[in-house]
Amino acid sequence: MRRPAVALLLSTLIALTGSGVPAAPAGAAAVTSEFGTLATTVLAPGLTLTSTSTSGPNRVNILTADLTEPTLKPRYLNPGTVGATAALTTQANRVGAIAAVNGDFFDIGETGAPCGIGLDNGTLVNGPASGWNNVAAVYAGRGGLAQIFLDATITLPGGTRLTATNLNSPNIAANGIGVYNPLWGDEPRSQVLDGATRAREIEITAGKVSKVSTTPGGKVANGTVVVLGVNAGADALAGLAVGNAVTVGYAPRGGTGAQVAIGGNLVLVKDGVATTVAHPKNPRTAVGFSADGLTMWLVVVDGRTTASVGMTYVELAAYMKSLGADDAINLDGGGSSTLVARMPGATSVSVRNAPSDGAQRAVPNGIGFVSTAQAWSTTVDNTTAGRFTASAAWGTSGYSAERFGADYRFADPVLAGDAAWYKVNIPQTADYEVSVWYPANAGYNDSTPYIVATTSGNQTVRVNQRANGGRWVSLGVFHLAAGDANVVGVSRWTTGTGYVIADAVRITRA
Repeated sequence: MRRPAVALLLSTLIALTGSGVPAAPAGAAAVTSEFGTLATTVLAPGLTLTSTSTSGPNRVNILTADLTEPTLKPRYLNPGTVGATAALTTQANRVGAIAAVNGDFFDIGETGAPCGIGLDNGTLVNGPASGWNNVAAVYAGRGGLAQIFLDATITLPGGTRLTATNLNSPNIAANGIGVYNPLWGDEPRSQVLDGATRAREIEITAGKVSKVSTTPGGKVANGTVVVLGVNAGADALAGLAVGNAVTVGYAPRGGTGAQVAIGGNLVLVKDGVATTVAHPKNPRTAVGFSADGLTMWLVVVDGRTTASVGMTYVELAAYMKSLGADDAINLDGGGSSTLVARMPGATSVSVRNAPSDGAQRAVPNGIGFVSTAQAWSTTVDNTTAGRFTASAAWGTSGYSAERFGADYRFADPVLAGDAAWYKVNIPQTADYEVSVWYPANAGYNDSTPYIVATTSGNQTVRVNQRANGGRWVSLGVFHLAAGDANVVGVSRWTTGTGYVIADAVRITRA
């Protein structure tokens, strides 16, 4: 279809470069058009970030992905379980994503679980059999809109087959049956009943009923699957008893071959035809695809301020078309709208837009990219929430200007175990370089033991913290196991003299 010349200019710049922030960062291209100042940054081969302004006024950040780039891989992001929320930066850094946007609408204030479909590495994580089935899907080398549904069957002892209506969902369809597996997390499933007068929950382990209850539980044990019926769904499960043989099978239907998929509430553009659904101006997040499926746009529009008022659905659809999208879907917006990216030289992602809540909202999921051309890296400071632990013997100081972040921790040496630990989510078992940051001082320890938890056991490297402060110091390359665990410790057990310092660690795929 024919597009205005200015829109063509914008699309060309996006394809050639990427983006950054309203003022162009060092090394980024910048150009002024009638849209405003356009700043572009290449984040990785095939992935660019664009920051621009439009009439409205509106500030817009755009990730443009070349899906044919072999080093660029789509990733479904979440906190690790379905019934949980976390900042998008946390979710992206968890898997080493280069950039991402927030995803589906969700059960805010209750379970936190997404309303629609979630597909990670081809596996269905959550979703309903009907309702909320529109998704943005990414396949090998292409992408597009799709409809994906849950196909789930519960086979009872006499051969009767029941159809499940939901998988790891925040709500169960009226008179339906939900299936919950260990991906659900810790949230109590009493929150999914929505006023149902009858409920029956069946736990199934190794193909047999291991527990029957009218009170829904929470965490699902590994090797166990739970089916929870409400009203007529509960009645259909009423005859089951402990020891009965019951099988549960489920799989996605639709989107065949999709690696990653994330749900939205409204198709904005389909085959070049834009929506006419009315809705007030708001912050927005959307995903669009070119007609050939080879280019993908992930767009966040700021809103609710005088600098950026947001867009209606109709305006957003028109904007997605102006970028070149032949298909586009609306994701969760409002205070959820967030775009994060790892800028050149950084070791973790940062927020690139201006969330309307004034800070990131905890969300259930997102969609983004990792790059095998860019080494995965993450940094954990002593102030990183949930990632650093130390006993009360470790004091806090902001004395040295060589510190990383606002402060650092210190403790007297002792001939006893009392390590401070940094917890890191390692995405894949492989070799990683481990570097540490500390302020140097003549009163600090000249033989500080750093402990690295490797696949072959703990290894200790001693560092003189009286020298080389205020920069990254490499401990070496270590083979680390995938998973979320304490990876680097700073021990007080040393015969060296002076305070032992724990400040920050950085782990980078070798």
